[in-house]
Amino acid sequence: MLRIHSLFGLLILTAVLLPVQAAEFRTTRLTTTPVIDRVFARDAAWRGHDALSSFTQVQPIDGNPASQQTRIHIGFDDDTLYIAAICLDDEPDNIIVTSNQRDASVTESDSLRFIIDTFQSGQNGLVFGTNPGDMQYDAQVSGFDFDLNWDTTWEVATTVHDVGWSAEFAKPFTSLRFKPGNEQRWGINVERRIRRNNEVAYWSPIPIQYSLSRVELAGTVSGIDVPRQRNFQVIPYITSRQSRGGELTDTDSDTEVGLDLKYALTSALTLDVTWNTDFAQVEVDSLQVNLNRFNLFFLEKRPFFLENAGQFGVRVPGLMQLFHTRRIGIGPGGSQLPIDGGLRVSGKTGRNTNLGLLFMRTSEVADLAEGTDFGVLRVKQEFRNRSSMGVLLVDKTDVEDDNQTFAVDGQLGIGDNLTLSGFVAQTDSIDIPSDDSAFFLSSN
Repeated sequence: MLRIHSLFGLLILTAVLLPVQAAEFRTTRLTTTPVIDRVFARDAAWRGHDALSSFTQVQPIDGNPASQQTRIHIGFDDDTLYIAAICLDDEPDNIIVTSNQRDASVTESDSLRFIIDTFQSGQNGLVFGTNPGDMQYDAQVSGFDFDLNWDTTWEVATTVHDVGWSAEFAKPFTSLRFKPGNEQRWGINVERRIRRNNEVAYWSPIPIQYSLSRVELAGTVSGIDVPRQRNFQVIPYITSRQSRGGELTDTDSDTEVGLDLKYALTSALTLDVTWNTDFAQVEVDSLQVNLNRFNLFFLEKRPFFLENAGQFGVRVPGLMQLFHTRRIGIGPGGSQLPIDGGLRVSGKTGRNTNLGLLFMRTSEVADLAEGTDFGVLRVKQEFRNRSSMGVLLVDKTDVEDDNQTFAVDGQLGIGDNLTLSGFVAQTDSIDIPSDDSAFFLSSN
């Protein structure tokens, strides 16, 4: 009984701990356009422009001011969000850079990362960052999901100098999703790492048990005035193949055409369309060796599926994932099936409702697989304090088989430090007469 009372008391204490005071900053429109040229100090666009500073450590001494000063300028024009950062360092010769490869580890180098929550939902955000070697680092955060495979369009230029290092960022508004309106307030936080000291510091303070992806702890940047825009992109392609046999006249040729289209239905909701899809330029998978009877798990890297990918997810990391887009286009024995095309709608309707809709069709391959239709509907309503409720419907249909999966999931934030999450799911398939349901409940 004492053990039960102690556990109950610990949960209550955890839930009512006082929140950390979030930082605030007001930005203004830039009168001239910054030049991303590594010469931040001489750029007239930033003269007289306020900067945020006052970083707080979580490592090595939690709660202490950062050992080195950091100044971050944030501004914008009609098309682009600009950030200029100067990371002062009294030992510039000891600045550490281990890699400039895209999405390389930020923990092994001096680095700077930002998280932007354009809706101030406290649950979703975009992360981007760099190190003194010009690395580009970008990811999506959706609840507890951190997707490093997502890439978007932006610029960065860095330089090391005699007082530290600096970085200049240009992020087009077309690569962001946000609610319409003037005088917007965005959730933003900044993380700086100084590798030689194993130092980690944040602009908006974060308790030591959390990281930058704890979106609700981001500070607030106000004064952002974004004009209404319509993002429209069309990427056509044409490929041609010709092979020749033993005879000079024995040739075989084949030409394929297709396109990808992206259109912003609203500033927060995006339509993606693909026809005669070609993923030949997608990054190859890392080599894996399978020594057991279970299927290997490969991350999704195809760009069409990546934006807002976390919105489609109902899963237990490392254990269960009810829907994984990587299965689309995979046939028996891991064989590749051509994708005829499909469409995808993802983003937000209103401020707190996440919407995901997906339809894809794969081609019939003789003696291997029938043509298959995939349909997914995902709706998730967000509430205050990390809480949410959602539904997921998945349908897979071909000539020989139908499969449907239904799920309801939710998350409840209690106080500032306790979160309960779980789901219940049911699948309906001809070849699965039993063991066709699942549920999960966890706290952290």
